[in-house]
Amino acid sequence: MKHISIFSLTLIVITAACSFSSQTPAAPPPPVEVVPVSPTSAPAQVVPTAAPSSNDATLLYISGTTHIESKPQTWPDVGAYLAFLQQVTALGMKWSVGADVGWLEGEARAAELIQKSEALGVQWDIHAHSSEDRAKAAWLITQMGGHPNSVISGMLVSEFNSIAPQTYRGFTWTPRVLWGGTNCTGHRPGCDDHSAGLWIPLSAEQYTTHNPGGQYIRVGGGSHQLADGLALAQAIANGQYAYPVISFTLMVDPVKLTIVESDDGMAGIAAFVDEVNRHSFVRWANIEETAQAWAAAGSVPSRIEME
Repeated sequence: MKHISIFSLTLIVITAACSFSSQTPAAPPPPVEVVPVSPTSAPAQVVPTAAPSSNDATLLYISGTTHIESKPQTWPDVGAYLAFLQQVTALGMKWSVGADVGWLEGEARAAELIQKSEALGVQWDIHAHSSEDRAKAAWLITQMGGHPNSVISGMLVSEFNSIAPQTYRGFTWTPRVLWGGTNCTGHRPGCDDHSAGLWIPLSAEQYTTHNPGGQYIRVGGGSHQLADGLALAQAIANGQYAYPVISFTLMVDPVKLTIVESDDGMAGIAAFVDEVNRHSFVRWANIEETAQAWAAAGSVPSRIEME
């Protein structure tokens, strides 16, 4: 099992100037740098036989997501994937999908999947391997009867300083939330930021420093693995974290319909849901809803590195 190490953040907490309904954010206060400190205790381990304790001062928001790339060999079977979404949403999970423009333009049943998944409560994030395609992806989703949200689903950290609203064919898409983040292309070892928790990055160069005056909320997905999600929940139950809101995201391969980099399928996911639901502090929300809940709770940064 992977271990969780604390990336503690100390700062004067100022409510982030972020609005999900406004196109023009309020003028931010001067940025305040957060200086990390060394962890003071060892990570908690999951004890399967122990009854979970309650820690309602901290809420764990868990989301689920799938990325669909432009390469046809990575596309899901629409019928099978819809059945999967029906199962996970029936469990109470909240899911979102990020699809690149190649799939949106090339999959004959894209509109069907978008519309039927939205009827289940699934949201459509904006996932594009070319940053210039984000507004186009959002526009394509609307053309198929969907409602793209404000989430940049996957990005290079180096792109952060250039994030801004984009317009395609008269349609303007405004980003508000960041999910994912890699320091190099190809998801090579050491490239991806696997931290859980939320913060507002200061810049591309100081991406892990919280900026209370910023406008783009980074929702950390963690390692995406079931065992690590259970370990995080147990650590919260043990009182290891005092943050108001922490995030974690399960991610499923679109072809195999298993947790990425594992063989854990629907049975494992269902068992995970049953286990974490024993904790009263667990909340199910999609990525955008998690960011909104974090802002409503005071925007206290909660970045937790998962190795």
